[in-house]
Amino acid sequence: MSSNCNIVTLKIPVCGFIKQGDTIPKISFALSNYSGNLTTATIKMQIYKGNSKIIDISNGNGITVIDANNFEIDEVSANNNNLPVGTFIGDLEITEVSGDKKTYFNVEYTIIKEYTK
Repeated sequence: MSSNCNIVTLKIPVCGFIKQGDTIPKISFALSNYSGNLTTATIKMQIYKGNSKIIDISNGNGITVIDANNFEIDEVSANNNNLPVGTFIGDLEITEVSGDKKTYFNVEYTIIKEYTK
């Protein structure tokens, strides 16, 4: 992860790139210093290509909450990985039941072209 102005950028996958048409493995997160409760919060991640969302996931729709401090970005099957080629930026935010919202980190996806189909 790299940091800019106190907002961390998480590169997915952490080391490397995603190949079009490949399975994208799930990613697990443990927020050990998280003072809220993820089981009652809304977690949302959106990734953009320009002004168009190419990834838009949340609890129960691409994100699975495990317990009060742990969640996963679900696996994306090879058949559902039709992401465009390029490097795309977005963010992950958590909104508490109280309405308090915080962006926890920026997210960067790098997708490279699949040549064999």
